[in-house]
Amino acid sequence: MKPTTEIKPIDFVKSDYLTIGQLASNLGWSVRFIEGLVRGERLPGLEIDGSWHFRREDVIDWLEQKIQTLDKSRVRQLEKRVESSLVADGTFRRPIAIDRLVSRMPDDGITLDVAVPNKTDVLRALVCLAEQTGLLYDRDYLLASLLDREALGSTAMPGGVALCHPRRPIPNAISTQFFCLLRTLHPVDFGAPDGQGTTVFLLLCAPDDRSHLYGLARVARILHNGALDAIKAARNPAEIKAAITAVENRIHAD
Repeated sequence: MKPTTEIKPIDFVKSDYLTIGQLASNLGWSVRFIEGLVRGERLPGLEIDGSWHFRREDVIDWLEQKIQTLDKSRVRQLEKRVESSLVADGTFRRPIAIDRLVSRMPDDGITLDVAVPNKTDVLRALVCLAEQTGLLYDRDYLLASLLDREALGSTAMPGGVALCHPRRPIPNAISTQFFCLLRTLHPVDFGAPDGQGTTVFLLLCAPDDRSHLYGLARVARILHNGALDAIKAARNPAEIKAAITAVENRIHAD
């Protein structure tokens, strides 16, 4: 029997800069694929003596913007690689089904059909939801972080959904990854690229870069697999969770 190869936490937690080989290993992608991203998708990197190097924060910023448009198989590779790392160091538990997205959505963190007039009030409402879960220690810090992230560019996506999150993980304000969900009564102008209003707002809060990347990838896969329509049609939080659970069951059967 071959010895099991230990999967160590990815270098995002250790270094501000990564070589292209390190980045490929950390994200579960090939060097050739990353070279293509540099050329075609403008993944920010610095070429030094013929070798590519990547700043950790730049890669995460790029992934936040591009993850919804990446090929589904690439998002799956990213999710599985980071998931393996989180399981290996005990951050996530086995079986991994215990740590599905829906298990990290407290009932108090879901509210539906709320009348919210504008973008800033949506962010305030999300912070209130996060506080209601009992998992947030500093609401002012979270709100400032959300506003800082939206100042870089809207987190709204086509189809009437936004994945809101701080620009960086917030370990001083939370201790574990969690999600909240707000559905508004009427569409809100949130700056979506299709010019349409947004009604479904997911809030991702993570204490570290790996949990943040895993959350981005998992939400992308859920949306890619048809959860949004069910979320929009749900009548209560229980139906929201049931819809997400059904999609996650399909994802884990892949």
